[in-house]
Amino acid sequence: MSAVFVRSIGIVSGAGTGVERLCSALADPAWQPRIGLDRPDAPPLAVVTCHDFSAKDHLPPLVARRLDRPARLLAVAAREALAGGGTLPSDRDRIGVTAGTWTAGTEALFEVLRVVFLASPDEAPPMQFPSTVANAPASQLALLEKLGGPNVTFAEKQVGGLRAISEAARLLTHGRADAVLAAGVDEAQWLNAEGFERLGSLRRAGSPGMVMGEGAGVLLLGIEGGPNPYARILGAGSSSAVAPPHLYPGTGGALLRACRQALESAAMKADEIDLVVSCSNGIPALARIERDVWQELFRAGRPAAVAVTERLGDGAFGGAARAVIAALLVSGRASLAWGVPEHLADLASPLPTSAPRSALVVGQAGGGSAIALVLTAP
Repeated sequence: MSAVFVRSIGIVSGAGTGVERLCSALADPAWQPRIGLDRPDAPPLAVVTCHDFSAKDHLPPLVARRLDRPARLLAVAAREALAGGGTLPSDRDRIGVTAGTWTAGTEALFEVLRVVFLASPDEAPPMQFPSTVANAPASQLALLEKLGGPNVTFAEKQVGGLRAISEAARLLTHGRADAVLAAGVDEAQWLNAEGFERLGSLRRAGSPGMVMGEGAGVLLLGIEGGPNPYARILGAGSSSAVAPPHLYPGTGGALLRACRQALESAAMKADEIDLVVSCSNGIPALARIERDVWQELFRAGRPAAVAVTERLGDGAFGGAARAVIAALLVSGRASLAWGVPEHLADLASPLPTSAPRSALVVGQAGGGSAIALVLTAP
């Protein structure tokens, strides 16, 4: 694929609102998120929330009032990316939006159905109905910023954010848009998290498991780099394996194929990768998959590895957040002090003291989808 530039980024995460807050957390080895999402009749769930998030300093009150929480998260992160992207195409019909989400629309749908079942359909709140679908945040963003380019949303579980970035790069290289806001966005909603708790997927005291994450990560992508680009996306790959929707595949074949495709499209070899941004999320089955892939892929070298999902939370947002962090690291705009993931400690090199020149961002979803991206310094 042709190189696509990461012109700017924006993020709202458990570390706070904005890139600066995220960079401060990355540089602090002791930083830990606030984990815990209240539910009506049981202890809190293992979810990282954006507990201090407010749109009041970023969006007019009347605008914020008509947006649900995922749309507000995405709008605030996107405005940060747009503000740092330099001169944009004058034709807003050539600026697109791609988004991945795992949970957007859950709270709005819950509220609508609650009224329908407990009262009557006639009393269902009409203002919330448009937000009951997963593509609402991306659509609201396009309306808010008057972006008339392609607009597409992916619901591909943990790799939704990476799929949105991969698709944005494809739209750009095929001339379908001049710039694209590629994003991952998720909301913290107790009923959604309750389902994963009942499956035994969420972390509990004394036992391993996943922590879900709330937030929005946005990369402003373009064929032109703009005044001060963060990174280039040189390659992308995707594959899949047959697995039940709630389980990871039994082997790492799909993730290995995705990594090899990404490297091939970037015209790079595995030993040219300086850093791998791990998709480890605390579930042992995923750690085994990633370790097997690592041993097969990196036979001739030992790149560094970093794990960020266990602190920021997993989901479509988590995938986009990994890409945001990779762009920050290869650009030298951030340093990471969180250490090597435990399952790769004996296979990976120490983190480089200087900015890595290249990074491989990987993702594996329950159900079988796997995606990998190659980012390099601009």
